[in-house]
This record gives sequence, C-alpha cells and structure tokens, in this order.
Amino acid sequence: MLVKKYEFPNEAKANEYITALGVDTDEYGNEYPTHKNGVVKLGFIITQPAEYDDEGNETQAPEFASQYSVDVCWCDSNDSNILNWSQYEITLNNEGVHSFFGLKYIQD
Repeated sequence: MLVKKYEFPNEAKANEYITALGVDTDEYGNEYPTHKNGVVKLGFIITQPAEYDDEGNETQAPEFASQYSVDVCWCDSNDSNILNWSQYEITLNNEGVHSFFGLKYIQD
C-alpha cells in the first residue's frame, strides 16, 4: 500500500480522476467504486482557522486553500493510475491534516 496526497484546481477535476479509477451504479442510481483504492476527498483545507471573541462570535473568518485536496491509499504501488495522477501530486514534509489509520504518508 502506498499513501499519496493530491491537489486539484477544483472538485470537478478531482471527481473526473476519481471516476476514472472505476465506478459503477446500483439499481437506485447510486455510484460506488469498483476499484480497491481508498480515496478521501478533503476539499479546500483550512489554512488559517477562524478567530472568535469571548462570546463565541466569529471575529475573523477562516482562510481556505485555493486547491481541492484528495488523499489516496493505493492498494497496488504499481497501479498505472498513479502515473495518471502524478501531475496533481504534492509532497508534504509532515503527515498533513489527514491520515489513513495505521498507514504513514512519510516513511521512517
């Protein structure tokens, strides 16, 4: 297994790549993945948290990243889709805001 992190310009572009991994539709019209990778849509991550006064009123709104984040746990480190996604891959020097339970993004 291999954990990688990605940033897309928007949710639509992220969904395009996620759908290309393989999805099917059930009898109720709900899509579900046909691939075995773990995909987590993180969205536009908060880069600066909101600030509040003593009464809990927001005094400064949070700031969000300009890119749409997605984490993927690739079940097969030789999956050809890894190369397809490479233009959106980012490299962090820490685990980031999300992790897959028991799996590390940064290997010791």
